[in-house]
Amino acid sequence: MENFKHRNKEIKFWSVTGEILGQNKYSETHVSSSGGGGYVGQHGGHVSAPTVHSTTVTNHEFWIKKEDGSEKSIQLAGHDIPLREGQKITLISAGIKGKDSGYFSVLVNHNANQHWFVNKADSLNKLLKIDQISGKSIFIAGGLWWLVTSITNSVGTGAIITGAFVVYRIATKIPRIIKMIKALNKHLESIAQQAYQNT
Repeated sequence: MENFKHRNKEIKFWSVTGEILGQNKYSETHVSSSGGGGYVGQHGGHVSAPTVHSTTVTNHEFWIKKEDGSEKSIQLAGHDIPLREGQKITLISAGIKGKDSGYFSVLVNHNANQHWFVNKADSLNKLLKIDQISGKSIFIAGGLWWLVTSITNSVGTGAIITGAFVVYRIATKIPRIIKMIKALNKHLESIAQQAYQNT
């Protein structure tokens, strides 16, 4: 599988192919509350009920028998992909080249001739930190403001130059990230199509 390159980062892809042996799906519900409270004084008061929030996550766990005969357990959190025993799948993972870990990105079901994105480009960007808005520009802007203000003895000039620098950084970085996400999504689709052909 061809790697994906963006600036100084290279994303490698690898896959495991096998036959579904068995599966289990279950849901987890997380409940939290916030707010509420109030006061009751001598002449009355106000009490408000807390707001309750719940989130349900579907977990999908299945076993596959790999082509070499060994078995592997796969766990997908937050995904409910239709699979059944006996179907042949390929699970593609992505990670930073030179590191030993990664994240599932595409699941290809060869029998159903369908594929699903477990982590699309925007998720992989967050997980692998390919190209993100960090905060370095703020530190650089602070240093630039101090330098310009020290040299010119003018806080206004320092603010104008620093503001122009921040606008420039935002105007160049955001379109670059959007372009990278589009290119990575296209690359993921290409890898999924290759997986169909490699069976």
